[in-house]
Amino acid sequence: MASSGQRAQRRAKKVGSGIEFADHRSYSPGDDPRHIDWKVFGRSERLLLRQYEEEEDLSVYFLLDRSSSMGMAPVGERSLFERALQITAALSYISLSNLDRVAVVPFADRSARPQRPVRGKGQFFSILRQLSALELGGQTHLKAALRDFPRYRPRRGLVVILSDLYDVEGLGDSLRYLRLNGFEPMVVQLGDERLFSSDHWGDLAFVDCETGERREVTLTPALLRAYHEAFERLSARVSATTREVGAKYLRVDVSVPFDEVVMKLFRSGGFLG
Repeated sequence: MASSGQRAQRRAKKVGSGIEFADHRSYSPGDDPRHIDWKVFGRSERLLLRQYEEEEDLSVYFLLDRSSSMGMAPVGERSLFERALQITAALSYISLSNLDRVAVVPFADRSARPQRPVRGKGQFFSILRQLSALELGGQTHLKAALRDFPRYRPRRGLVVILSDLYDVEGLGDSLRYLRLNGFEPMVVQLGDERLFSSDHWGDLAFVDCETGERREVTLTPALLRAYHEAFERLSARVSATTREVGAKYLRVDVSVPFDEVVMKLFRSGGFLG
């Protein structure tokens, strides 16, 4: 339970002195006799204590990919990073309204040190200030970022990873590592279906926005379809990996209206519970 005495609306798995029965345990000298289950004693003559499940505030960490690839977007359209900021802001407000604690943790090649999580709706503007100060840059090394995060010893809770997931090396092991350290991971993969269409065909130069690598290609409808199919295989791999480790997974198309994205998050059952 939080030190302020307020109980969050989300239930954490903690046995203590709350209001909902959880389990029995054997009586030991020094235990409070008021917690003895006398009905069980009357049936079995065994001294057992009733234990209750406490409600406590949940810590929610938004691991936000700020690598250069997140800036991809058709000219004049919203980028993956801008949509990730919107989603983080919306879910942060909901979490703060539920009396949960919220922290934004940007990452690219490494994870930033988590700031002290804030609590209460009055802290929403501090979250917005953090989000507005973030800048794109660097390469994605998801495995290193996810391994970094628990080493800062943050309080256990929900970890929402928002990324394009173009680097998925070691994703399964990294998610298992989070779970072994007591965190509940949820993966939100951002993509943009508009990037799989083109008005320009023929000889083009593509430049990797993270490494600067340049490649000359002849863009044809067949090549663009192959790229789309490769992305679908990547997404299927991510979905299977998260399912295998027991993590939640949600794919978000940033070209979809924002209210539909938020409703999809709710329907997924992975965020509010």
